[in-house]
Amino acid sequence: MKKQLGITLFVIFFLTAVLAVIKVTQISRAIAEHARFSPPPEAVTTTKVTKAEWRESFDTVGTFVSMQGATLSAKESGNVVAVRFESGAKVKAGDVLLEIDASVEEANLRGAKARLDLARQSLERAQKLRGQSALALATLEDAQSKVRQGEADVQSIQAAIERKTIVAPFDGRAGIRTVNVGSFVHAGDPLVPLYSLNPIYFNFSVPQQLAPQLTTKTQATVRVDAFPNRQFTGEVTAINPNIDEALRTIVVQTTVGNSQEEILPGMFGSVHLDIGEEESLHIIPSLCVTYAPYGNSVYVVERSKGADGKERTTVRQQIVQLGRARGDYVSVVKGLNEGDEIVSTGAFKLRPGASIQIKEQGTPPLSLNPEVENT
Repeated sequence: MKKQLGITLFVIFFLTAVLAVIKVTQISRAIAEHARFSPPPEAVTTTKVTKAEWRESFDTVGTFVSMQGATLSAKESGNVVAVRFESGAKVKAGDVLLEIDASVEEANLRGAKARLDLARQSLERAQKLRGQSALALATLEDAQSKVRQGEADVQSIQAAIERKTIVAPFDGRAGIRTVNVGSFVHAGDPLVPLYSLNPIYFNFSVPQQLAPQLTTKTQATVRVDAFPNRQFTGEVTAINPNIDEALRTIVVQTTVGNSQEEILPGMFGSVHLDIGEEESLHIIPSLCVTYAPYGNSVYVVERSKGADGKERTTVRQQIVQLGRARGDYVSVVKGLNEGDEIVSTGAFKLRPGASIQIKEQGTPPLSLNPEVENT
């Protein structure tokens, strides 16, 4: 019994040892294979750090305003007897637009002119008699006074007639008239809007810290929602001499050419200004940057040879200090040098030291002045 028990224990021990050796061998082999394992390279696109001359820029929104604009109104009450323009027509300064009945004033004018002629004849006779010392000085002065009074009456009636004739005060485009022939209007009633459209003003506000950098020759690029694929150029022509105390902003006026009269007063637009002096900066696409609370970073491409002699392409995470942005690009103050190759798309799936495979197709188009779709 003791001999059989010993043999049994020996067999059990031997089998246990064999199994242990097998398992240790399997585990060691798995560890070695895991150590040799490397994940497949991630597909990314890359770009290089470039150097560019940038000026400080500023973007904001504003409103188009007519260089000259007014709603013409009646100065005197009366019936409209003539309309000498069509709604929407171009008119010249001095063109007669509407006439209000002035028959009473015209009759009064004829009477005033008759009285003036009589007063002038009386004055001539008085002057002759005075020259012969046959008339008192007071009588001559009274005749002179009647002539001046008559001239004043004629001028007053002529002014009243002119006030009933509505003329264009400047060149422009007339709007839709609100009256027709036969309509009775009161003094102050609006008759027709008139606006000068070429050129046109674009007014906007900028922060007070930019005021010293603006001049009346600063170039501006204006975009209008109504024409999404076009841009209009102009230059700053006026800067308010005071700062808004509530908003701490200053109002700036830009003059924009509008030869086709496509832009209308009241339209909303956005403006881009290049101000200050040009500065040489390192720039990269903003989509290359991984933003994080502890610091912004990019992945720098590194090429090296492995133990097997094959070239490996890996990435290194680099913390960067960013400067000002413009469009789809951002400037790098510290952390990168000109010519450094960095990952542009696909950075979200990388980690430091990861292998990559560079694919240049599929890089989105970039612009310093991208056109953002109006949503």
